[in-house]
Amino acid sequence: MMQKNKYIAFVCTGNTCRSPMAEAIFNQKAEERGLAVRARSFGLAAVSGMPASKHAVTVCAEIGVDLSTFRSHFIYDYDLSDFDRLYCMSEEHVQILTQSVGVSPERVVALDIADPYGSGVEIYRLCREMIQTAVEQILHDYAD
Repeated sequence: MMQKNKYIAFVCTGNTCRSPMAEAIFNQKAEERGLAVRARSFGLAAVSGMPASKHAVTVCAEIGVDLSTFRSHFIYDYDLSDFDRLYCMSEEHVQILTQSVGVSPERVVALDIADPYGSGVEIYRLCREMIQTAVEQILHDYAD
């Protein structure tokens, strides 16, 4: 019997830059490694259905990750109890989830990755590299 996938979530503000990159990079690597975990992403101030930012699509394409069909999600598009862990891009996101939404602090991790929104493609590349490093550490936690 096939093991049911666990799910994690990447959380940012608008769900068009950091968390979509993290979701796509994580899912590609998890699939390549045969891991039974997949990522979703959402924003705490997102408008559902928005595409990923142009620079996020560009810098992910540079590493063979396709974000072209991505559409954003708002926090309440999901049942948060479905997620094993929630990886937040900032400490502020952690505080909102734990204090305002009531998510247990043990399930929430801050990654401390600055928002590239409105920056040039070079800043998005740096952001992608930070996300790739964080994803590798997270994947290690799910490798049996």
